[in-house]
Amino acid sequence: MFQDEVVVRRFDPTDTDDVWHLHRTASQDVGVCGPEGGWADDLRNIGEVYIASGGDFIVAHIGSRLVAMGGLRPVDDDVAELKRMRVDPALQRRGLGRRILGALEARAVVLQFKSIVLDTTTIQVGAQRLYESSGYVRRKQGMLHGYAVIFYDKRLTGHDDPSG
Repeated sequence: MFQDEVVVRRFDPTDTDDVWHLHRTASQDVGVCGPEGGWADDLRNIGEVYIASGGDFIVAHIGSRLVAMGGLRPVDDDVAELKRMRVDPALQRRGLGRRILGALEARAVVLQFKSIVLDTTTIQVGAQRLYESSGYVRRKQGMLHGYAVIFYDKRLTGHDDPSG
């Protein structure tokens, strides 16, 4: 079965070139390409930006091929931002995005975040469906890097929070 071949694990520095390639391929496929330079600097320094900061970055492989990825970056002690969710365009609609999202949500709970925020462009209908079917709530729309975006959030469960 397809899903049995997928290995989901934490980012390793040896993944850097593959992460960059998947980011560019998936972004270009949906017509979302930010400017070169600062817009994607986080992908050149995943260890520091995501992992050392108290978040995480997850990749999925089939054999040696990196097929999906996503990161969590702390906003504050209670909130993490979901970033860089990408799935190989040739393998979309097979549950890879949902697996990455589930792994990142589980990590967010372990890291004691209470909610996750994210944004996606209005043209990324597949991403919107994934987030909305996974319990994310649209909060507002706006502009980022010249693109119309939708901002989402989701309250996480699984906390031993005596306040509620």
